[in-house]
Amino acid sequence: MDIDIVVLEEQKKELKRKLYEAKEARERLNKITNELKKRKKELIEEINKYRKEGLMHKEKRDEINRNVARAKKKRSELNEEYDKIRKKVEELKKKYFPKGPPLEVLIRKRDALEFKQMTQQLSKREEEELIEQLAKINKEIREREKILESNEELREYVKKEEDLKIKSDKEHKKVRELAEKAQKEHMEMIECFKKAHELRKELKKIEREYIMNRLNADKAHRDFITYIKKIREIEEKIKEIKQKEKKMEKEKEKDAIMRKADEIYQRFKKGEKLSTEDLLLLQKAGLI
Repeated sequence: MDIDIVVLEEQKKELKRKLYEAKEARERLNKITNELKKRKKELIEEINKYRKEGLMHKEKRDEINRNVARAKKKRSELNEEYDKIRKKVEELKKKYFPKGPPLEVLIRKRDALEFKQMTQQLSKREEEELIEQLAKINKEIREREKILESNEELREYVKKEEDLKIKSDKEHKKVRELAEKAQKEHMEMIECFKKAHELRKELKKIEREYIMNRLNADKAHRDFITYIKKIREIEEKIKEIKQKEKKMEKEKEKDAIMRKADEIYQRFKKGEKLSTEDLLLLQKAGLI
């Protein structure tokens, strides 16, 4: 075999090895790329889910905060009205009630003494003093209640004051409950957006890996195609060399036949006797 063919066959063998490596690399990188693509899709779905949930909590929070604002406004109006009524009640109490502690103060003092009487061990003297104090306070309470019951104007304003206090407390409770709900929605919103943010960071990392693997896979594919082309080029060169060698062999064979035929022909011209084989060779060479 010609030395050129030996070299070309070695080159072809090396290219086939590189071709296999490029193919393996391409398939491995394509597999990783597909896995990264799948993970990208999963992350995007998760991000969208948490973003949607976060926006839902935001909408709820904003709606609750609007209700809080309305409740605060109503509470403020009730407090303002309550302060006016309370001042009017104070004026009427100063006008109609005797000097001394207000009715509500007397009631709280009485309740405290009764609690002390029920829960503490008292001496006989302490017991008598406490009973005496209770009797005095109860008397003052009855006097003020009697005034309150008999005075329609005062009773009406006291009733208004009590109703407004109840409404104001109810509105205050509503504000507090709504604020707690708004805070809960806010925290859940923050948690959703935080999770979406963390997933976006992971997504960026996956996208970088995806791009690098895709580029490397494309390079491996280009190398694969290049090696195929080079192998085909070498195969063409080997084919050309073999065809050339075959042609040269045929020409050498023809030259040998012509030389031998010429020798036989010279013998023929001299009148020598030729064999059948000699005659066939002369015929093949076109000399007879």
